[in-house]
Amino acid sequence: MKTINLYKDVFKLLLRNKRQSILTAIAIAIASFVVLFVQASSEFTNQSLSDNLHIDQNQTTLNFVGENLIEPTGFTEDDKNSIEKLIKNKAQLVSSSYGINVNVFLNDAKQILSYRTLEDLKKNEVNFPEVIKGKKLGILNDKSNEVAISDKALINLTRQNNIEKFINSNIKIKNKNYKISTIYKASTINEIVPSLIVSEQTKKDIMQNKIHYDEMMIFTQNQTDINKALAFLDRYGTYKKKGSYTYTDNKGVYEETKAQSETILNFIAMLSSISIFVAGFGVMNAMLSSISERSKEIAIRRSLGAKKSDIQLSYIIEGTLLSTIGGVIGIVLSLIFIFIMNVLGFVASLTILQIIITFLATAIFGVLFSIIPAMVAANKNIVEGLK
Repeated sequence: MKTINLYKDVFKLLLRNKRQSILTAIAIAIASFVVLFVQASSEFTNQSLSDNLHIDQNQTTLNFVGENLIEPTGFTEDDKNSIEKLIKNKAQLVSSSYGINVNVFLNDAKQILSYRTLEDLKKNEVNFPEVIKGKKLGILNDKSNEVAISDKALINLTRQNNIEKFINSNIKIKNKNYKISTIYKASTINEIVPSLIVSEQTKKDIMQNKIHYDEMMIFTQNQTDINKALAFLDRYGTYKKKGSYTYTDNKGVYEETKAQSETILNFIAMLSSISIFVAGFGVMNAMLSSISERSKEIAIRRSLGAKKSDIQLSYIIEGTLLSTIGGVIGIVLSLIFIFIMNVLGFVASLTILQIIITFLATAIFGVLFSIIPAMVAANKNIVEGLK
């Protein structure tokens, strides 16, 4: 009965300082939400990685490495049909967003640059790069023989930093002039963005209407089937004399990248958990402010026979309740946000263990940051408090 009355008194005190209690609980709630959001985003990161590498679809990517960079070699329909019969699984020819190269001339300078069309970028789900100068990346004018070039490629061609002056200049490809209508920003880490973006007609002219496939997707991850396919291509592949065949271990890349991303996200979650610790100082500050306002009340309770331990316990309970209420609000908000993300098509989830740990963290910090205010309140001078 005594404990129940104690909790009732604590709730009344929290309601008395409503504004301060609400703001303190909100600080804890935001801190808890941030921690849980970072943890939930790891599932989204892993799912995105899995989708990009086709892990769930049981696929393996076969690659061809040509000896001549500008010769359009790779895989053919005959290669695909033969592999399908050999491994008794479906195969698919793929043109990547960066796998074709051509000699490009600007005055006396020459560079081997990769090229693709906007449609190729869309098929490979590559975001359009940022335009630095010139027309927006859209439908390139076939009649004007317009091309878009990356800033990095243009710097390599000109050996100059001031590249914007080369807008509307001509470059030569296969003895034909093309006008630079757009300069876009190259990605320093994303190699799937080509050096040149050309129109569909320009691509056909450069490739002389040939279709180039530099990858073959086989719908299996069985290592025996993969080795059989590569051994067959080594002996009978259309371009076996012009390069070599290899494969990308999508599952291995996924596992390694997943481990790295989880390490980074766990580190971020650990750093964000500091926000709960910082919010704990808000609890302590609110408690100390409350003690100053309630000095007379504390003195009256002491004069009526309340022990120091009773005062300490009531303030520890008050601080802990304040912190845990904020933690619960943060957990509820994060679950609502995760639900919305999943409805919108983004994969995110939390484990019960993650929720329990976050809740316990708010409760523990609530206790720890209430100890000092509780000791201050218990040791208040009764005579001075009654003045």
